[in-house]
Amino acid sequence: MHNRLSITAIEEGAPRAPLVLRGDLVTSVQRAASFGYGALEIHVIDASTFPIEKLKAALKKNGICISSIVTGQIFTRRHLCITSSDPKNRAAAMSEVKDYIDIAAALDAADGVVIGWVKGNHPDGDRTQFDALLAEQLGILSVYAKEKGQRILIEVINRYETNLFNTAAELKTFIQKWGLQNCFIHLDTFHMNIDEADMSEAIRTAGKDLGYFHLADSNRLALGCGHISFDPLFATLQEVGYQGSISLECIPEPDSVIAAEKSRTFLSKYLG
Repeated sequence: MHNRLSITAIEEGAPRAPLVLRGDLVTSVQRAASFGYGALEIHVIDASTFPIEKLKAALKKNGICISSIVTGQIFTRRHLCITSSDPKNRAAAMSEVKDYIDIAAALDAADGVVIGWVKGNHPDGDRTQFDALLAEQLGILSVYAKEKGQRILIEVINRYETNLFNTAAELKTFIQKWGLQNCFIHLDTFHMNIDEADMSEAIRTAGKDLGYFHLADSNRLALGCGHISFDPLFATLQEVGYQGSISLECIPEPDSVIAAEKSRTFLSKYLG
């Protein structure tokens, strides 16, 4: 396989957050390259202070790229949601996601912009109105992203974290029902191991709509530290012709260096 291998980075986060590289982002670019990764996935904290020009220079110097820009911090730090019942909250969330898309465009992100928790949760009772709002908001963002040369990557997340899109089939059905363009399925082996009856079949279900792929073992640690069998997963990625990045998003234990190096060594038989 010749997929680009990426690794997650954030300036600062909770100790057990599944983000491998921590600290100054320019330094993370250098570290990613030194560990043998070809791309960096950045979990942006604040779009207004993001060091675009410094990152551009570091990426060029180290010969790697940005795989994706992730929007999770909009929800976790500022509690903004694109489907909030509060119109002001909803508008602020949409504005920030667009700012993140702008960052992805400025850095020429290879895969796109990840939409995870910021999409919200299904309310109790009738979901019709919520689904229509979510589809409308995703449609707006997908058009904006396309104008910037980017894609929207909607993440499938396990049922303990959200009640919305817990499987590839649920998300694919939603995308097809609402005719969403420029929206792709983002799968993660940690989440898949919880909610997918057959992880390989989930990849087949996503098929041509698979736009991004996260790796972690069953316990969300470095690859090889849990019980997931990765051989059939990589075989199925090849079977469906997946060309996007494959990104390591695991808990950095015992530390970032060991997690990054152990996973890179583990992946050598699949990605060279």
